[in-house]
Amino acid sequence: MPTISIITPAYNCEKYLEEAVDSVLAQTITDWEMLIIDDCSVDNTYSCMEKLAQRDSRIRIFRNTQNAGAAATRNYGIRQAKGRWIAFLDSDDLWRTDKLQKQMALLDKYPEASFLFTGSAFIEDDGMTIAHTLHVPEKVSRRKLLGQNVISCSSVLIKRELMLKHPMPEEDGIHEDFATWLSVLTEVPLAYSVDEPLLIYRRALASKSGEKGKSARMNWQTYIHAGIPLRKRIFCMAGYTFHGLYKYQQLWWRSYRLMMRKERFKKLFLMVMTVILLFLWTAAFSYAWFHYYNFRRVIGRRYFFWGYVTLLALYAALNLLIGKVFSAFRVIHQQWIEIVLSHGYTVILANAATYLELALIGRWKFMMYITPMLAVTAVNFLIGLIWSALLRWLYANIYPAHEVLLIYGKQNTTALERELNSQRERYHLKTKLPLNAGKEKIIREINRHESVMLGDMSPADREFYIQYCYEHKKRCYCQTTLSDILLMSSEKLSLSDMTLQLFRNCGLTVEQRIVKRLFDICLSLLVMTAFSWLYLLIALFIKLTDGGPVLTWQECLTRNGKHFRQYKFRTTPAGNTELNPTEWIRGGYFLMISHLDELPQFFNVLRGEMSVVGPYPERVLTAEKYEKNHPEFSYRLSVKAGLTGYAKVHGKYSSSKKNQLKMDFYYIQNYSFALDLSIMAATLKVLLEPHRQSRKKEP
Repeated sequence: MPTISIITPAYNCEKYLEEAVDSVLAQTITDWEMLIIDDCSVDNTYSCMEKLAQRDSRIRIFRNTQNAGAAATRNYGIRQAKGRWIAFLDSDDLWRTDKLQKQMALLDKYPEASFLFTGSAFIEDDGMTIAHTLHVPEKVSRRKLLGQNVISCSSVLIKRELMLKHPMPEEDGIHEDFATWLSVLTEVPLAYSVDEPLLIYRRALASKSGEKGKSARMNWQTYIHAGIPLRKRIFCMAGYTFHGLYKYQQLWWRSYRLMMRKERFKKLFLMVMTVILLFLWTAAFSYAWFHYYNFRRVIGRRYFFWGYVTLLALYAALNLLIGKVFSAFRVIHQQWIEIVLSHGYTVILANAATYLELALIGRWKFMMYITPMLAVTAVNFLIGLIWSALLRWLYANIYPAHEVLLIYGKQNTTALERELNSQRERYHLKTKLPLNAGKEKIIREINRHESVMLGDMSPADREFYIQYCYEHKKRCYCQTTLSDILLMSSEKLSLSDMTLQLFRNCGLTVEQRIVKRLFDICLSLLVMTAFSWLYLLIALFIKLTDGGPVLTWQECLTRNGKHFRQYKFRTTPAGNTELNPTEWIRGGYFLMISHLDELPQFFNVLRGEMSVVGPYPERVLTAEKYEKNHPEFSYRLSVKAGLTGYAKVHGKYSSSKKNQLKMDFYYIQNYSFALDLSIMAATLKVLLEPHRQSRKKEP
C-alpha cells in the first residue's frame, strides 16, 4: 500500500502532462502512486497517458465515460486511491523534486497535522519563469482563509479520510477547491504549510482563475455555498479583493517585464531612452543659447523660429553622431569607467565643435563667451551619468539576465562557462545538455528556456537547432566560426530566380588602401610633430637613468608575411628580454602601462610597415609556431599590422589566439574607413580603463 496517492485530472493536456508526470517521477520520496484520470479529452491526452503508464508501474490511468469536470474527476480518483494521504497535481502544474519529502517532514514538527500545503512559484503558459513567489503563512485557520485563499490545489497534501468526508462540490460557478478547504477546516482547526515555492503553478490564460471578474463572482458564490452570512461575506470579499489586487499587480508587472523582454520592445525601450537623453542635452544647450548667445551683440544677428530649429537639430545630431562613435548610448553592460569616458568624450567633443561653430558665426576671438558652453558641458556630463544610472536600473528590473540553455558536444565548455559566469547581469547559465542527451529531451528543454547557446557541434546539428530556435522565437547564440564571418561579409548576387553569395579573398580594394595609407601618413606626421617634445623627453629620461640604448625592437610580420622591425622605447634593462620581464628600468613599468613605450611605432607607420589600425603585429617565431596548428593564421596577413585593432579594443590581452584571429578576420572582411575611426575612438577609452592597464606579454 503506497503512503501517498497523487490525483491528476487530465483534459486536453497533452502539451503539459508529460512535464507534470516527470516532476512526480523526480520526487525524492518514492512511496507513492499516481492516478491520472482522462475526462473525455478530444486530443491525444489518453495516448500520452498510456505511454506514461508504461514508464512506471506506480502510474495508474483511468477514463471517464463522459465529461464530468475537475471536481467530479478528483472525487473519483480519491475513491480509487489506496494511499493514506492524498495529493493533488493539475496536469499543467509542476512540483519541485523535494515537495512531498518536505511536507512529510513537517509531520515531525506537527504530528497532529492532517492538512498540508506549500508556497508557489509562477510560470506563464509558455513555460517562461515569472520572478514571483507566493509566500504562505505557517498556519491557516478557516477564519483566516475566508479573507484570502492561499492554498493552491496542486500544493495540498491531505489525509484521504478527510477528503472522503468532505468531497469536492460538483457544481458550476464556484471554486470547488476553495469550498473544500473551507469545509475541511470546520473539522480540523488548522492547515500547516511549508513556506517554499515547492509548487510551480502555470498561469494558463484560458484557466478559470485567469479571468479576474469571473473569479470574483465564483468566490462570492463559494462564500454562499460555505454558508457565510451576508455581512461577513461582504467583509471577506473586501479582503479577497485587496489581497487579489496586490497579488495580481505583482504578477502583472512580472508578465509586463516578460512582454518587454521581447527583442522588438527592448529596441524600442532603448531608442526612447536615447531620445530622452538627446532631448535633455539639447535642452541644456538651448537654455545657454537663449540666455547667453542669441543676441545681436554676441552672435552678430538675431535668430528666429527656423533658425532655432536648425541650430538645435544640428546640436542633437552632432551629439548623436559622436555618442554613437564613443558608444555613449550603449551603457547597459559597460563598466562605470567606460561610461564616464564615453560620456566625457561625447560632451566635450560635441560642445567643443558647437563652440567653434558659434565662434565662426559670431567671429569671436578664441575663448570669448566660452563660459556658458563650459557650463553646458559640465551639466550634460552630469545628465549623462544620471541617465546611465537610471537606464541601467530600469534595464536590470525589466530585462533580468537571460536564462541560458547550453547545448554542447565533445569540446570542453569550461572557458565558455567562465565567461558566462563573469557576466551574470546578462546571462544565467541555468542548464547544460550534451548532444548525446537526444533531440527529444533537448527540444523539451529549449521550450522551457528563453535563450539557447550552442557550443561545438556538427554543421547539421547546428543548423537544426538554429532553425528550431528561430521557428519558436527563442534567442539563439552560436560561437562564431571563420565560415560565419565569411558568410556575413559575402556579397549577395542574383542569377535569374536564384540567389548566390559571392566570397572573395582580395583584401582591401585599391581605393581603400590609398585612403588608409594617406590617413596613416597624415596622422603619424601629426602625432610625431605635436609630441616631438614627449619623444625627446622620454629618450633623455631613459638615457640619463639607465644609460643603455633608447629603443628596442622585435622582428614581426605585416602584410603578405613581410618581416619588419617593430620599435618601442626600452622599458627593461639592456640585454633583458621584453617578454615576461623580471625587472624594469626606472619608469619602465609606467611607460608600459601607459602605452607611451609604443610611440616609436608611428615611425613604422610613416615608413609603411604598419598601419594605425590593423591586426596585432605578431612576432615571427610566435607566428611560425601558431601557424602549424592553425593554417588559417595567414588570412590576417592580407592587411598591415596595426598600432591598435578590432581585437585590441573588443578582446582581452588574455584572449586565445583563435579568438583574436576571428576578430582580426572580422575586421578584414568588414573593413571600412568608418570602422577604423570607431576603433580609434574605442582605443581612447581602452587606454584609460584600469582593467586594461596590466598588459600580458606574449610567451
